[in-house]
Amino acid sequence: MVYDGIVSKDLSLKYHLAAVLLSIALLTGCDQEKYHPFDSDSRLPDFSKKCEKIIRQRDSAHASQKFLLVDYYRIYQKVAYPLPVRQIQNPEFHVKGIREYPWEIWMTWELEERINSLGWAGEWFGQTEYRSLVQRDLKALTGWPAYDFWERPHLAGAHAVRIMVAAYWNWAWLDPELKEAIKQACARAVDLQAGWLKDRLQLVTVDQIMRAPRRGSFTHNIPTIATIGLCMAARLSGHPLKEDLERHTQALVMAQFELRKMGLTEAISYDGYILDFIADWLYDSPSDIRKIVLENAQLDRMLEQSIVLAVPGHLLNIAPFNDVEAREMPFHASAHAKFARMKALPRSEWLLSRCPLDWLRSDALAAFHDLEVTGSPQAPVPGATEGLYALVLRSGWDHGDLAVAISATNTPPGHIQKDNGSVVIGTHGAWLIDDPGYQQYMSGQEREFTLGPTAHNFPLVNGHAQKINSVKRLLCTENDGLLHAVVDITGGYDRSLNLDLVRRHAWMLDNRLVVIADRISGPEVRNCEYYWHANPKAALWLQGDACLIRLDPANLWVQCANASIQGTEIRRLPGTLGQITIHAELEIGKDSCVWWLFNLGESPAEYELKNGGLAIEVSGQRFEVDGLP
Repeated sequence: MVYDGIVSKDLSLKYHLAAVLLSIALLTGCDQEKYHPFDSDSRLPDFSKKCEKIIRQRDSAHASQKFLLVDYYRIYQKVAYPLPVRQIQNPEFHVKGIREYPWEIWMTWELEERINSLGWAGEWFGQTEYRSLVQRDLKALTGWPAYDFWERPHLAGAHAVRIMVAAYWNWAWLDPELKEAIKQACARAVDLQAGWLKDRLQLVTVDQIMRAPRRGSFTHNIPTIATIGLCMAARLSGHPLKEDLERHTQALVMAQFELRKMGLTEAISYDGYILDFIADWLYDSPSDIRKIVLENAQLDRMLEQSIVLAVPGHLLNIAPFNDVEAREMPFHASAHAKFARMKALPRSEWLLSRCPLDWLRSDALAAFHDLEVTGSPQAPVPGATEGLYALVLRSGWDHGDLAVAISATNTPPGHIQKDNGSVVIGTHGAWLIDDPGYQQYMSGQEREFTLGPTAHNFPLVNGHAQKINSVKRLLCTENDGLLHAVVDITGGYDRSLNLDLVRRHAWMLDNRLVVIADRISGPEVRNCEYYWHANPKAALWLQGDACLIRLDPANLWVQCANASIQGTEIRRLPGTLGQITIHAELEIGKDSCVWWLFNLGESPAEYELKNGGLAIEVSGQRFEVDGLP
C-alpha cells in the first residue's frame, strides 16, 4: 500500500482490505421534496424535535429486530447477525476476488447505530423497553472474546470500544454491574493490543511521527482511529498504558493536521471519519489539550470541506471525487455536530441547520439535539474556493444555484483517485455531470471500470490516462461575476508521451454557463478522448450538435466546439452503476485547445471560436486561454 509516498510493506493485503472502507459513489439523485433545505431563518434550537422524530422512526425498526441486518452495499449482499451479537463472527460467504472480506467493519457500524438509536430514545423518552434492549446488547458486547478480528487493531475494534465508552458516560440509567463490565472490557481491549502499541507509544511528538519510517502505517485512517479508540478505552478503565496512550494520541492528532497543512488528505469521507473519532476523544480530554486542538487552523480547514464540496440544494451530497460514500459515510457531518459542542462554529451550525437530518448517524443527532448555540449560523460566501483536494466555483448552496468542482491534489493514492482536472457540475440537489467516486475491490467489470481510463472526465491523450497525482493550481478567482479556475495536469501523464502542456481552464458565468478549455501540446500529440458521465437518474436527448442532460427541474446542454456529439457515442460503459456517458474522440494537432460548453438553459448555447481556436465567444462573453505562464 502506498501512502505519503511510502510503501507500507508491513500491511498485508488482508489488512489493507480491512483498512480500506471501500467507497461507492452517491449514484442517486435526491428527492427534491424530502431533502429540500430548511428555511434559511430556522434556528438551531428548533431542531431538537426533528432529531427526536428521526430517532423515534429508527427505533420502531430496531426494537422489533431479532437479527442485526447489515447491508454490504459494496458487494450487493445483506447479512443477518443473530442478536445480541456476542462476538465478531464473519459469515463464510464468498466474495469474488477477495479471500477474506472485512465483514466486521460494517457490522460494528450497524451495531453502533442500533445501540445509539435505542439508547438515546431510552434517555430522551424514558422508554424502559429500549433501555433493556440497550443493556442486553451492551452486556453481550462486554463479553466479546476479542474486539478485533485481525492481527492488529482496526476499525471494528475502535467502534466496539466507542460504543461502550459512549454508553458509559452518556446514560446514567445503565446498571452499575454493566458499567463495571464495560470498564473491564475496555481494559481487556487495551491489554489485547499491548504488543501492537509497544513501539507506537514511543512516538510522542509530531516530529517523531512525521519522520517515522512507513509514516502511513501510523497516520492512515485505520491505525489513527484504532489508536484513538484504544486511548478512550484506557482513559475509561484507568489502564496502566493510559498516560502513554494520551501522549501518543495527542501527537497523532496533531500530525493529522500537519499532513493537511502539507496538502495531503484522504478525502472528505475518511478525513471526516478521523475527525469524528477525534471529536469523541477530545470531548473528555483535559482543557489544555482541547485548546490546542480546537485552535488549530487545519481543524477548521478539514471541517470546511463539507461546505466547499456540497452540491447546491443537498448539503450532504458531496462532490464524488476519490473514495466517497456520501450517504453511507456521513462521519464528516457527525464531526461538525460534535465539535460545535466544544467551540463556536457558525459555519457548522449553518450546515447542520440546512442538511437532511435523516442522513446523520444517531450519535450526531444526539450531539446536534443538545447543541448549545454560541453564535448565529453563518452562511459561507459563494465564489471561487480552494479546498483540500479540489477547486470549486459556485453561485451558492440553494437549489437554484450552480457549483463546479475540479479535482486537484498531489496526495498519493490510497483513497485518492488519479483524476486531477476531473469536473463535476451540480444543481438542484444532484451532480448532473457525475463521477463514479469510488474504487471497487471486488473483481469484475465494475472494478475494471473504476480503476480504468474511462472512469473520469479529464482528457486522455493518445489513449493514455494520468498515472500519478501531479497538479499545479494556477488560478482560482472571481472577476466581475466571472469565476475562473486553472489547473496544470501535465505532470500526471507518463513521460513517454513527451507532453509540453495539459492545462484545464474552467469558467462559470451568471449561474447558467460553464466553459471548459483544455490546452494540450506536445510534439507527438495526435488525439484526445473524453468521458462525461451523466447523473444515473438523468434522461438524455440529442439536438443538433448538443446533448441534453435532463434531471427535473434542471436542463444541462453539453456541447463540444471542436466536434459534434454523436448518438453512437452516448452509451453506458461496462461496469458503471447507471451513468450514461458522453464519449468523444478528437484528432488534434501538436498544439490545440478543446472547448466544452455546459449550459443551464432552454436551448444549446450559441458560440464562435476566435483567435485560432484559443478563444471562444459565447452569448457575447469572450473566454480565452492565453495569459498564463
